[in-house]
Amino acid sequence: MGVARTWLENYYYHNDYDLAKSYSTAQTAAMIDTIKAMIFPDQENMEKVIFEIKNVQCRQKKGAKKANCTCKYIEGGEPFTEELHLVKENGQWLVDVVMETDNELLQDDEIEKMSDDFGKSLDKLLDQ
Repeated sequence: MGVARTWLENYYYHNDYDLAKSYSTAQTAAMIDTIKAMIFPDQENMEKVIFEIKNVQCRQKKGAKKANCTCKYIEGGEPFTEELHLVKENGQWLVDVVMETDNELLQDDEIEKMSDDFGKSLDKLLDQ
């Protein structure tokens, strides 16, 4: 679907977040605003990386208002695969962020263990 390709190009390559938001559900547009504010506040000074979409394949059950797209692309020489979920709202296909379920997210104790392990590794390096 062209929506997935357009969204990817504008979100990842052109950094045209407003255009990407026009192909997004309200939830996805809010996520884009949050990410833009936190990670890319100084967008004008960002260096452009090589970005090339290799393949976009979408699956939709006949008549369904939802589709799942697998998007393969190269960014800065690294291959990536992204799953995009599309929903049809008011006759237009939009990208919809699907949040991970609680079971798929890292639990607090896992995050704490990773932080402790990192701290111990850092201490070892500093001691050398």
